[in-house]
Amino acid sequence: MYNILKEDYVRCVWPGESLPLGEDGHFLINFFKDNYDVDIEYLEQIKTLPGHGPKGGRIDQVFNVYLDSIDNLEKVKDKLGVVYAKDYVREGNHRLFNERIFQNFFKRFQDELLKDGELAEENVFKSLWDR
Repeated sequence: MYNILKEDYVRCVWPGESLPLGEDGHFLINFFKDNYDVDIEYLEQIKTLPGHGPKGGRIDQVFNVYLDSIDNLEKVKDKLGVVYAKDYVREGNHRLFNERIFQNFFKRFQDELLKDGELAEENVFKSLWDR
């Protein structure tokens, strides 16, 4: 399949991981590079909506891992708890966020999974207008 977007990264989510007080995305970039030789592009710290049990009000980190670092990430992602965004959507966790977060970080993956028949209807994000 031809990659129209010419992406050189894989989007990832690190659920339940907050940045240290006073730190920004550079901290996470340096953390992955210094500890695991993984090059990332930091995107945003996001917070789940309240009312979803233990997952509600949780802080997650969203970042892109450059393709030349994927092998190094694979070695540590399960230990750290990092999840590929496509798997995060497949599990329905993208529904824990507001619509801006969904549109910016997860919609494309939901559309791909729906097209491929890999996403259950109960795991589709519903905007306020769809509810």
